[in-house]
Amino acid sequence: MNGISITSIRSVAVLLAVLALPGCAAINPFQTTCAKPEDFAGAIDNAPLRVPAGKDMPDTRAALKIPALETPEAPRPADSPCLDSPPKFTPAPTRQP
Repeated sequence: MNGISITSIRSVAVLLAVLALPGCAAINPFQTTCAKPEDFAGAIDNAPLRVPAGKDMPDTRAALKIPALETPEAPRPADSPCLDSPPKFTPAPTRQP
């Protein structure tokens, strides 16, 4: 060969990939963002299912029942984390006897 082995090419490729991965965090398309309350404020309930004549109604005994909202949602601080993000966890320091 001409002095460059396949192993060294693979090593350089792996090194470049490892070095490039931290940069992906800046352009992460899967980054979670919190939804604002107004995003869902305009949501409307769909009409009940209408079954054509001569067909059977589906079994809805195990359907999820969503209760009506009796009280308004409590306001959350603007700097609070997303509800679908896990909370920060720091184990309690161990006590020395």
